Amino acid sequence: MRATAVAFNAAATYCASVAWEMGITNKNKLHHVVYGPTRSEYGLGAQLACCARDKAAEAVRAAHANGSDTCPTFRPESSIRYDARTYRLMSMDRVSLNTIHRRVMGQLVLGEYQRRHLYDTTWKIGGAELVQRDGQFFLHITQTKLNPTPDEPTGFLGVDLGIVNLATDSDGETFSGEQVKQVRERRFRQRQRLQQATTRRARWRLRQLAKKESRFQKDVNHQISKQLVRKAKTERKALALEELTHIRTRTDNGWRRSQRRLRTSWAFRQLRTFIGDKAAQAGVLVVAVDPRNTSRTCAVCGYCDKQNRKTQSHFCCRSCGYTAAADTNAAVNIAFRAVRQPAYGAAPFSSGGASTSCLL
Repeated sequence: MRATAVAFNAAATYCASVAWEMGITNKNKLHHVVYGPTRSEYGLGAQLACCARDKAAEAVRAAHANGSDTCPTFRPESSIRYDARTYRLMSMDRVSLNTIHRRVMGQLVLGEYQRRHLYDTTWKIGGAELVQRDGQFFLHITQTKLNPTPDEPTGFLGVDLGIVNLATDSDGETFSGEQVKQVRERRFRQRQRLQQATTRRARWRLRQLAKKESRFQKDVNHQISKQLVRKAKTERKALALEELTHIRTRTDNGWRRSQRRLRTSWAFRQLRTFIGDKAAQAGVLVVAVDPRNTSRTCAVCGYCDKQNRKTQSHFCCRSCGYTAAADTNAAVNIAFRAVRQPAYGAAPFSSGGASTSCLL
């Protein structure tokens, strides 16, 4: 499998270079140019050659879309793409994989989550990616099914996203970000000490800690998104979220130098994606609203003033005297804006697929 990964990614790099030089982004046009050399020079079978071509074409399209001026390349240990003809799930949790020499049979090590989804016949199994990580192989299997039709909402549950409080809903429930902040600070200081040590043991420890912080943040975001979607489903409400696209660019001048690391580590996009994915699977409508001045506007009288929010946590209206937690007041305003949107607005996220990662 390692030899197949080397050949596959070398072929994908070749296909990407050809597509880049000739300005080809269409898979069918690229196929007629690279199919023969890919098979003869890199020893790939017909289907693996097509998978390498597809991977290269998609990478080139993504590079053009992002405005990159560098041709994509793939490391020898990068993933191998498999389609329905190059891999097959067998009985007894086995999987048959195509390689440059012959088909090999692997044993999947399934957890409860993976087993439950793979054995659920309502999900349609699609392609897969074979990934190497720390000397082990993981098979990322894609599954799809139609989302249920969203329920007709009886109201809106507004959600205000932030750093001090990762999420606050319009009912007043708050998900604090203090634990995440403490973990990030501790990991940052630990990385600093190890990087300054420059010993072999320190470098080994840095490798051990790699991605540990991001896994913790991901777990926290999963827990928050589950609770919000479950609450909206139980109360038959739609979720109203802030439209925070390009928020870092829009607020670039409002951050102190000491706060830059805190801002760049804010995983709000991941949390919003998790909420959108889980809501789509649960049949909960999600709408995006303009977040402008939601933290400065009174949820009772509608008076907007920068001085209404005296501190990060406290809101006091200078017009009617209404007081509340600042994030709760903002969440209520988000829910009000969702109600005023024509036809409830548009759902920013939709999910009809999932990825199941299995140890091989």
